[in-house]
Amino acid sequence: MGDRVVAVPGEGAGQERTQQAGEPALRATGLTKSFGPVTVLRDVSIAVDSGEIRALVGRNGSGKSTLVKILAGYHDPDPGSQLEIGVRAVSFPMSSADSQRYGLSFVHQDLGLIPEMSVVDNLLIGRFAGRRGRIPWKRERARAREALSRLGVDVDPEAPVQSLRQVERALLAVARGLLGMPDGGGVLVLDEPTAFLPADDVDRLFGAIREVRAGGAAVIYVSHRLAEVLDLADTVTILRDGAHVITRPVSGLSKDDLIEQILGQRLETFYPAVRAAGGDVLLAAEHLEGRTVRDLSLSLHAGEILGVTGINGAGYDELPYLLYGDPPATRGMIRIRGEEMKAASMTPRRAIGHRVALLPADRQTSSGAQDMSVLHNVSLPVVHRFYRHGLLQHREERQKMYELIDEHTVTPPDVGLILRQLSGGNQQKALLAKWLQVEPEILLLHEPTQGVDVGSKQQIFSRIEAVAERGTGVVIASGEYGDLANLCHRVVVLRDGYVVSTLHRGELTEDRIADQAFRADLDQFEPAQLQAREGELDVTRP
Repeated sequence: MGDRVVAVPGEGAGQERTQQAGEPALRATGLTKSFGPVTVLRDVSIAVDSGEIRALVGRNGSGKSTLVKILAGYHDPDPGSQLEIGVRAVSFPMSSADSQRYGLSFVHQDLGLIPEMSVVDNLLIGRFAGRRGRIPWKRERARAREALSRLGVDVDPEAPVQSLRQVERALLAVARGLLGMPDGGGVLVLDEPTAFLPADDVDRLFGAIREVRAGGAAVIYVSHRLAEVLDLADTVTILRDGAHVITRPVSGLSKDDLIEQILGQRLETFYPAVRAAGGDVLLAAEHLEGRTVRDLSLSLHAGEILGVTGINGAGYDELPYLLYGDPPATRGMIRIRGEEMKAASMTPRRAIGHRVALLPADRQTSSGAQDMSVLHNVSLPVVHRFYRHGLLQHREERQKMYELIDEHTVTPPDVGLILRQLSGGNQQKALLAKWLQVEPEILLLHEPTQGVDVGSKQQIFSRIEAVAERGTGVVIASGEYGDLANLCHRVVVLRDGYVVSTLHRGELTEDRIADQAFRADLDQFEPAQLQAREGELDVTRP
């Protein structure tokens, strides 16, 4: 391929440049972005080739989001920054429409889908092929089926998006991104696309991403999940404090290598030391049943960290909510410190009265109020403490919340910020602080480090260990087998709603948990036979 003469979009007629053959799909040189006196991206250069998957990693605040927003046309960089996309030299300011015209497509963490609208509406919105106000729906539905089938998705185009499984939604977002890209080229930017996916659905999404690469596109993959980076990416770029640290092939890199480069220091131990636990029984569930959970019995001891896991659909993710009464179980008994009640009678109010706290996985809709301030989010469980003679003592409340977020290293330490203005890791630290301040005796956590950077993840693990050391019983429902293996005293594995294995501290490894969650020989057992093995499974001993 020879040199090409290319007009520069957005500039006057006759302004042209020559691009050499073999240049990358995207090349940024000296990207810098400041907000007032604060420089958040500092002289970053990056080049990504066609047919390459480039991981972009770093702590929250490292500059990843700013770089992505520049590519999307949301931010303009400081003067002197240069960007070339394919054969085009980009001039600033660049709009979102310009970004799309240059062949950049984006899949964001929240996927940007409208749950109430249909699959075809979400996929083709803004791209319908109608004329004179008329849309040929039969043809458009066929077009949607074809676009989705390329990624192995077989769903009704008329189905509302809210009826799809989470992995189908993620693949729908990828399919929509691909429609905006030129054939055999372009750049697809994926920002934490697996943040809300169970582990066993990640491989399916990765297969689709590899197909995109095989088609000639460049892929920029932003993720906090370092194991995924090592599995998927060809190369990795690490940013720290707004500056470029390294770019190199992932081959030969370990997870510890990545952590060291991300944090800027050798991390001797990522997980806190697990101390012995074996206090009194705080919580016991007997023959619990819900939408997926079947005839489940287990106990939680003071100071114990109990993991609950399995593959997608196994029911482990339902358990914390059944114990909290939201929704209540359909059958079974729950005992908290010896007080027995029907599981169906458990409610969140009753759980809170028994000093049970729940932190759901979904920060967007369940565990936090995204459009309220950090102050109002964090003080919610204890706001009654700041009333005197019917009046809220705002100064006292504000001072206490500042002390709390400082203790939990929430950054920036400003309780006046809206929650959604914080990074995922800092949102999670703030929401964990919200519940830890009530000093719960039982703490229920669902995917507590989902979409969280490596530094925040370590801080959250340390906080969980610290509250367990004080005697709190902790239940962690998670598909992150490695985290459970390193944090927990016991891990209960579910399959098809039933407990099939309980692993104790001495036998806890990531591979062992995965084996119990996936191994095919469990299929030989009927559910009744699995429950008959309860004594063997030993779900009550720490």
